[in-house]
Amino acid sequence: PQARKLGEQDTGLSSIMAITKLEATRRLVRGSSASSSAARRAACRRFRVGSAGGCGVSGRPRAVAVRSSKVFEWENDTGEGTASDPSEVLSGLADKVKTEAPFLGLLTKLISPQGVSKGELTYQEFSRSLYENVTSQFHISCENLEKKYGETAGIRGCIYCLWLACFGTGVLKGAAMSQACGKLRQNEDLSYFIELFEYQKEEALDAQAKNGVESPRVTPEDRMRVAVDNLCSLMNVKEIDAETQTDFYEVVSACFPSSEPSTVKNVIATHKKESGSA
Repeated sequence: PQARKLGEQDTGLSSIMAITKLEATRRLVRGSSASSSAARRAACRRFRVGSAGGCGVSGRPRAVAVRSSKVFEWENDTGEGTASDPSEVLSGLADKVKTEAPFLGLLTKLISPQGVSKGELTYQEFSRSLYENVTSQFHISCENLEKKYGETAGIRGCIYCLWLACFGTGVLKGAAMSQACGKLRQNEDLSYFIELFEYQKEEALDAQAKNGVESPRVTPEDRMRVAVDNLCSLMNVKEIDAETQTDFYEVVSACFPSSEPSTVKNVIATHKKESGSA
C-alpha cells in the first residue's frame, strides 16, 4: 500500500510538472507574440525573392511569384477596338440589365470587389478595393517606400499613383499625371489632387465626346508604365535602385494581380531606358 501511495504521488507530481511546463510554454509564446510579429515584419523587409518579395526561412526553397486568378476590371483592355470583344458585349448587356433593374445594380455594386458595377472608381472606392485584396507584402513595401522617400510616398500616395494610372491612362496625358504626383510630394494636399484629377478627367472625356474622338486602346501594360512613372515622380526618383524596384513590384503587381510577374518586372526594369528614349 505504501509503495502504491508513493507511485500515485509520483504520477501526480509528474502530471503537475507537465501541466506547469505546458502553461509556462503557453505564457512564453503569448508574451513573445508581439516581438515575434515584429521580427517577422523585419524579416519580410530584409528578405527579397528575385524582385518578387515575400517572407521565407533560410535553408527552405524560395517562394516563386505566380499569377493570381483575381482580375480587376481595370486589368482589361479598354478603348478603341475593344467593343467587339465578346467580354465587352456581355458587359454591355449586363449594364443594360442593371440600368433597367436598379436593385440588381445596387446589389452588384455592394458585392463587387471594386465597389461599383463599372470600372470608374473614386479614390476611396479604389483604396477599399485594394485593401480588401492585397497581401501584407503590399503594406510592407509601402512602409519601406515611406521610410525611404517620406510620408507622401506611403500607402496613400502609392494608391493615388495607381488610381491615376488605372483611370487616367488614355484620357489624360501621362506627363500631366506624372506632374500631379510630383506636385503632391511638394504640396501634400491629397484631397486637392484627387479633386483636380476628377475634374481634369471629366473635362477630357467631355472634349473627346464633343469632338467625336474615340479613346485610344489601353492595355494593362500601358497602365503599369504610367503607374511606375507616377511612383517615380512622387518619390523624385530618376534611377530605380534594386531595393526600390522590389517595392515597386509589390505595389504595382498588387494592382494587376492577373498579370505575369515577368511582365510587371520588365515594365519596372525598362523604365529608365524608355524614359530616356522618350
